[in-house]
Amino acid sequence: MRPIARLLVVATLVPVLAGIVSSGAQADDAAGAGGTAKGYVDEAGNPTAEAVTATSKPPSSAGPPAKCVWELLNKNDEENVMYDLNGKRISSPTGRWYQKVCDGSPVQINGSFAIPEQARVDPAVLAQQARRSVTIADPQMATSPQADRRLYTRVPTWLWVDPGWWRTYSATARAGIVSSTVVARPVRASWTMGDGGQAVCNGPGTQWRRGLSENQSTCSYTYRNASAGQGSGKFIMTVEIEFEVSWTSSLGRGGGLARITRSASKAVEVGEIQAVETQ
Repeated sequence: MRPIARLLVVATLVPVLAGIVSSGAQADDAAGAGGTAKGYVDEAGNPTAEAVTATSKPPSSAGPPAKCVWELLNKNDEENVMYDLNGKRISSPTGRWYQKVCDGSPVQINGSFAIPEQARVDPAVLAQQARRSVTIADPQMATSPQADRRLYTRVPTWLWVDPGWWRTYSATARAGIVSSTVVARPVRASWTMGDGGQAVCNGPGTQWRRGLSENQSTCSYTYRNASAGQGSGKFIMTVEIEFEVSWTSSLGRGGGLARITRSASKAVEVGEIQAVETQ
């Protein structure tokens, strides 16, 4: 039987809706018979939307106030489609529907047993959550000659990061059926060489291999001074990778976000190659 979103007072249909209630959502105990609950509570215990106020209060002689809670009726109206009395499909902004239950029995709110969750989900907030969850490790830096041994003055040093690391990263945050996806794309590598110089490259650099000529490097730097004058006898080489970040959402919104950076450093020894003048 199709789930029905809006029902008149037809007692035979109430158990049908009540039978698909999930225990995953609850509400504050301040609901009362007057429907004063301040918000729905999702599976994680977080308030998600304003409750709809009930239309009437019980008379004072009716005894103690009823205990009312909001319960999740349908967590995804894309999977469990909702219809109005005319057979027209209807949707909640978040895909979730709730019902109010007082003393164990569903009650109507403005003539309905099923209440759509209001549009309280901000996709821009979800995008910020997704941005914080993007997993990007620090880059693996490499040079030729190998920095683990020794670099030399007046010899171009090839610079690159792992080409498999230099790629697009993404993450998605969801609230009900609303989702925002963030994409982070590397755009720039800034190499600080430790001697006051810098190399800025618009890609990961080219990994040196036998047979390549010097002019085939796409990212390099030539030291002019040796590192012997440093206290440690080494320069600190650092690479910082900058990522452009954009986001899209299931509601059609999107845009740009603050950039992400990742960096790595290592100490390098730079030796001098002495020129020998010949006749």
